[in-house]
Amino acid sequence: MPPWGGLLKPGDPFGYYNAMDPLTGKSKWRLPLHEADIGMWAGTLSAAGGMLFTGKQTGEFIAMDEDNGKVLWKFQTGSTVNAQPVTYTHRGVQYVSVPSSIAGGNSVNLRAGNIQRGGSVWTFALMPD
Repeated sequence: MPPWGGLLKPGDPFGYYNAMDPLTGKSKWRLPLHEADIGMWAGTLSAAGGMLFTGKQTGEFIAMDEDNGKVLWKFQTGSTVNAQPVTYTHRGVQYVSVPSSIAGGNSVNLRAGNIQRGGSVWTFALMPD
């Protein structure tokens, strides 16, 4: 039986990245999420400069354009992005950090087979244009 309990057909999205206008409630854009796209507890962070940050089970940490959902940048962390990113400013520079690890061996991650078990925290400086 598929991991989604047979409710979805193979290849169907598990969900969506969905941006909504908070004043109208209307969707601005919507991108499908497939099994490997879904992060294990990786929430989405909105940061200055119009970027959204999130991660995937396969280890990609990505930045998306908040206006259209286009992936602007991605980085392979080497393991599952397993928590929401955080942002902070130090000495006038904004940073974004995210942990990456299987953290106990979630069955979805173990089933993927190609995700390393290591644990790390990745930090990136957000540079102005």
